[in-house]
Amino acid sequence: MKAQKVDMFVIPMATPSDTTGLQKLADAGKIKPDTLVALVGKTEGTGQHDDWGRVWADVALREWTGNFLGIPAGDVAQRVIFVLSGGCPGVITPHIAAVTREIVEVSDAGKEKRMVVGRAGSEPMPPEEVGRMGQIHKVAEATKRAMADAGLSDASDVHLVMVKVPGLTVASIRDAESRGKTVVSHDLTFGPEGAGSYANDAAALGVGLALGEVKESALSDEVVRRNWDLYSEVAMTSSGGEKRHGEVVVFGNSAGSQSALTIGHAVTKDFIDAQGVRNALRSAGVRFKDGLPDEADLGRLVHVFAKSVIPGSDQVRGQRITLLDDPDAYQIGKALGGMLIASVTGRTTNYVSGGERNSHQGPPGGNIVAAVVRT
Repeated sequence: MKAQKVDMFVIPMATPSDTTGLQKLADAGKIKPDTLVALVGKTEGTGQHDDWGRVWADVALREWTGNFLGIPAGDVAQRVIFVLSGGCPGVITPHIAAVTREIVEVSDAGKEKRMVVGRAGSEPMPPEEVGRMGQIHKVAEATKRAMADAGLSDASDVHLVMVKVPGLTVASIRDAESRGKTVVSHDLTFGPEGAGSYANDAAALGVGLALGEVKESALSDEVVRRNWDLYSEVAMTSSGGEKRHGEVVVFGNSAGSQSALTIGHAVTKDFIDAQGVRNALRSAGVRFKDGLPDEADLGRLVHVFAKSVIPGSDQVRGQRITLLDDPDAYQIGKALGGMLIASVTGRTTNYVSGGERNSHQGPPGGNIVAAVVRT
């Protein structure tokens, strides 16, 4: 009987092109060409569609991975999924989480559910599909294939789906319109009507469709960034103009896994909900003492993934905030999320993406937090 044995290594980055940490893992034999399945991380930069820090990191990491696998950099996407989220404001440390998966022979299934991972790439997404049903359907299809790759059939065992999809650029908009097509927005930001927000949210609805969180009959181009009753509680999505295909990584737990890791998740109720972060840690197996994470047990915490979407209201727990009027709200929102997670975990190498206003990633006002813990 075959089973997965998954591991995860979190490596701080000194610059967007820093691959020294990955090389050290490779030299130590902790990652191998036949076990590396995904690189997920935060890169320094603006986080916008033209974030050259993220593009620089993507190029450097693909070149390193191609050399590591012994294949051209252009073929890397067929073997390793990349999900890079740009922008590290505040106390978010630029880093990469290397995810490995080994297939091992076992005599029987384990009793406790442990972490598994699955990956899949989507069909190409032309600019006219960004933020629309074309993108939703392609992400949903890729999510289902990633679940199958992980050996997961029950959506309740899925705790995190990370997706990176194409965004829009000046060049891709020109390409679409030269072919007589329209695009969802000419605003290339992550603002309320920005193309980046539409891309992220279409991807989230695609995950929701694949997992049964959202019904097909409820979806159309018109509901994206309009009907906030539609959302996924496990989708963390981002977009970039450097992408042409969607890339999906599914994390869940399975009784057949031989991993030493577990994953859990929770949803915060609002922007300052530290208890929601603690709930995610509990879900993954961190023990608590006197209402706080046990300091010794926090050493088993491998990584935290979180969204930090700005609420659509100017009220937090009945009190007015001015964040929605701030011209730097996108960066501030992401920085506040990084601080919230760091205040609970005591570390800054946390994957925190967001900054957009409202999202189908989590319920209105809430954000998704997932934690990976070593048993």
